Amino acid sequence: MIEKEVMDLLDPLVGGRAFFDAAPADTPRPYLTIQQVGGAPLQFLEGSSGSDYVRLQINIFAQTRPEANSLMTAVREALSALKATPVGAPFSTYEETVQTFGRHCDFSILTAV
Repeated sequence: MIEKEVMDLLDPLVGGRAFFDAAPADTPRPYLTIQQVGGAPLQFLEGSSGSDYVRLQINIFAQTRPEANSLMTAVREALSALKATPVGAPFSTYEETVQTFGRHCDFSILTAV
């Protein structure tokens, strides 16, 4: 459920080119992918809280480093609507074979189970 909310927030930032897990090979840049990469249940001594911290990784793929950086800033701002917390700072990549700049960051979001 939270993945759909995240998709709905982020898809407009990349012109409808947001995907779960992986993008089709011919997708024009910029685009982004959303992957669930872990999380943790919110537990109390009395038992389950009915909530989990879901950890999502957002991956930006762009034609230039400034474009990737700008999009990650927009992602962080958009996810604040869900009270998402970055897990560390974003990191950058460059894929030589496809000449694509990347920017990646994990976010933790509290959600009902």
